[in-house]
Amino acid sequence: MLLIYIPYITKRIEYTMHYVFEERLGIQYKLINDKQEYITADNNFKIAYSNEYINAGIYFFAYNLLFEDDIKEAELYAGSYKNLTTLYTHDKPSALNFDIFSAVFYLLSRYEEYLNKPADKHGNYIHSNSILYKLDLLNTPVIEQWLEVLKEVLLKIHPYLLLKNHKAKFALTFDIDIAYAYRHKGFARTTVGFLKRMITLNFNEAKEQLFTLFNKRQDIFDTYNYIFSCIKNKKPVFFFDMGDHGEFDKNPSYKNRQFRQLIKSISAKAVIGVHPSYASNSKKKLMAFEKNKLEQITGKAITKSRQHYLKLKLPATYSNLINNNIQEDFTIGYAAMYGFRAGTCNSFLYFNLEDNSATNLRLYPFAYMDVTLNNYLNLSIDEAKKVVSKLIDHTVNHKGIFIPLWHNSTLCNCNEWSGWREVFEHTLNEIDKNRLENLTGEN
Repeated sequence: MLLIYIPYITKRIEYTMHYVFEERLGIQYKLINDKQEYITADNNFKIAYSNEYINAGIYFFAYNLLFEDDIKEAELYAGSYKNLTTLYTHDKPSALNFDIFSAVFYLLSRYEEYLNKPADKHGNYIHSNSILYKLDLLNTPVIEQWLEVLKEVLLKIHPYLLLKNHKAKFALTFDIDIAYAYRHKGFARTTVGFLKRMITLNFNEAKEQLFTLFNKRQDIFDTYNYIFSCIKNKKPVFFFDMGDHGEFDKNPSYKNRQFRQLIKSISAKAVIGVHPSYASNSKKKLMAFEKNKLEQITGKAITKSRQHYLKLKLPATYSNLINNNIQEDFTIGYAAMYGFRAGTCNSFLYFNLEDNSATNLRLYPFAYMDVTLNNYLNLSIDEAKKVVSKLIDHTVNHKGIFIPLWHNSTLCNCNEWSGWREVFEHTLNEIDKNRLENLTGEN
């Protein structure tokens, strides 16, 4: 067993050491804060993490981050180690020239997102604020890179050390923001929509709406058969917005028979999660109501979620999810940029910095969103494919979990999404080629 000396054992220390040594490396360990006990311990596998140099075992210099309990602007001391960009760099005698534990905690806890930074129009943290974006590291799982360095240090001293063997996985995820473009909206919404198209001289859409309503054409957002024909036995996760109709919530009423039937039919072939409505972010009680509606329709407990419009305010959003018995959330990622928001391609438990406590809510970062590649970055089909391949390569190399985010509406193969089914199918082909395991199992 690994013996770890730390002068002051805090909640931040416990969280970080659990993640690094138990969850990622698979090493049993014991934390102690008695320096003399550590020095005299008859154990040839021990490390000290302290800002005071200790000439016993493997010594790692510590900044103060994990010994604090407040939230404040911090100097991140960007540097390098063996051509890897690092944070919390120092020049102290130490096994590494950067404080790997502070660096990992800073990114996983989303420390920077608690600070007063400019937000986008939806109140979300902007990717350009991120230290990873500023260092051109957003599309790199730096935490996995740093942990490889830590492994080297440990194996150099203990070459027969057995470490946890991870496998690269994937999870296909779909957000159902607008289940149908024209159908099942109700008389009032259908009429208003048609009149708006006529008033704005959008005659092509008005014509499409009429043809759809009179059963001359399939609804353009009804891409569900296409999705399941492509993914075959890959069990996906579908997140349904169950909110009442509003400016940003556009699904049919949960009372609509066809909408309920759609959810039931997909529930038989996929994992179902809740897509908390835009309105639920300002009216917290709506979350419970929407989750309950989905559970009534599916007859299953709902334990997964992803925020509509990726709306995420820390710690309020995650506290609300925890209070509603959500166990896994898939919101971690940016709308305007692809990559790894928390610096990792693996899941991790959420740490509430405001309460300074670990939680049981597991966060799953997604690597890219369809809208990001097309609408935000205006990439061509070929450029998007290259981005997808690169992200999958990173995930495979670091044995992470590759999670793309798609919408039923963006797979319509029409309007600005004409041709984008190629990118979706390329994603599936790359998953198959790299033999990734399905996180959610198979149908």
